[in-house]
Amino acid sequence: MQHVEQALNCSITLKLNPAETMEKADEFLKHRQSLTLGNAITLASEKNLYSVALHKELKDFLVQRNWLVHKSVLDTQNGLNDSNKEELFNKIKSISDKAEDIQHQIEYDMIDFCSARGKDMSETVALLNLQKQGVRIQG
Repeated sequence: MQHVEQALNCSITLKLNPAETMEKADEFLKHRQSLTLGNAITLASEKNLYSVALHKELKDFLVQRNWLVHKSVLDTQNGLNDSNKEELFNKIKSISDKAEDIQHQIEYDMIDFCSARGKDMSETVALLNLQKQGVRIQG
């Protein structure tokens, strides 16, 4: 889940500060990182930074993520049996899978954004393709 928040905040920083120096963008990002995922999604919606489909996915994901962070323990406080353990696991796995999918959508959106501004993103795309194939990329 943190990866979605980090990707979102980096993307917002880039989109709201495309002409700024690296130092000013880093300063903006440092401030953004202390805000919640919900605040980042609200800002992205207010500034219309993504497609309608991605905005909807972000809002839907926030509901799922909030359940996981704030209510999943309460929902299982009466104990877990084999049936609800599997149900809980599947729900958490689904949220995790959605987080990974959204992170990739944000990454490709940033690539498109940079490409539209004349940046050569072919190396980045090649690295992402290697990751999709299961190759571990050292940073």
